[in-house]
Amino acid sequence: MVRPRTIDREHLLDMAEAVVTESGAIGLSFGAVATASGLSKASIQSVFGTREALIEAMLDRSMAQEKLRFREAAGPAPSARQRIRAHVRVTADESTVSLRRVACLLAAMVGSKQQMSRVIEWYLSRLGDLNAATEEERRWRIATLATEGAFFMRYLIGFPIPDDLWHQILQEIELMAAESSNSPVADSGWNNDI
Repeated sequence: MVRPRTIDREHLLDMAEAVVTESGAIGLSFGAVATASGLSKASIQSVFGTREALIEAMLDRSMAQEKLRFREAAGPAPSARQRIRAHVRVTADESTVSLRRVACLLAAMVGSKQQMSRVIEWYLSRLGDLNAATEEERRWRIATLATEGAFFMRYLIGFPIPDDLWHQILQEIELMAAESSNSPVADSGWNNDI
């Protein structure tokens, strides 16, 4: 009697990421993941159920990995300014392949309120509600929005920003926000649960 084959969910997510990296979100299907992993389409479907659930699992894993990098960059009990600086730095340090993949997944999720609510929760936990009471908080809020705008331009729209320019832009965003930041930022509108 043949023992049932154990399916490694993490390996399947690795294969799905490889498919998205090579073909974009449009190329992501159970068939493509099955081909990449050497399993049957039915096996892939038995693990994830739907393509949407597969995309959600990929995004969840990516956000969990990014959250660890963020915590390392932000340090223990970070202030609002430290959280935003860490967000800019983690974005700057993330690989192009990883950021492209996340953008593809986000694009694939557009229109699904249930799936996008997870992304909104991630932003709220990272950045709070974006209220700002002081000039310094407003500068850091603009830095956050500029970072996300640069991310979406480069990775979602495909605007050509070479790596050296990408890092220069993010460094300039951080420097602009840090100008005349001599006092600690109050956490009034930037509370989160990192």
